[in-house]
Amino acid sequence: MARPKKEGLDYFPLDVDMDQDDKIALIEAKHGVIGFGVTLKLLMKIYKEGYFYRWTEREQLLLFQPNKCKH
Repeated sequence: MARPKKEGLDYFPLDVDMDQDDKIALIEAKHGVIGFGVTLKLLMKIYKEGYFYRWTEREQLLLFQPNKCKH
C-alpha cells in the first residue's frame, strides 16, 4: 500500500549564522527582533504549505496582528 502524498515539510534546516546574511540583517536592522521573528514565521508557513504561501490580506493580518506589526 502506497503512503499518501504529503504537502510541505515537518521541519526545515536553519543555519546558525542566518542573521549574517545581508537580507536578514537588513530586515533586523530596520525592524529589530520582531522583523527577524516575522521572517522565521513566514518561512515556517511557506515550507508547511509546500514551498508556496498565498499572500492575501487575510494572511497578512494573521501573520502581523499577533506581533503588532504594520503590514
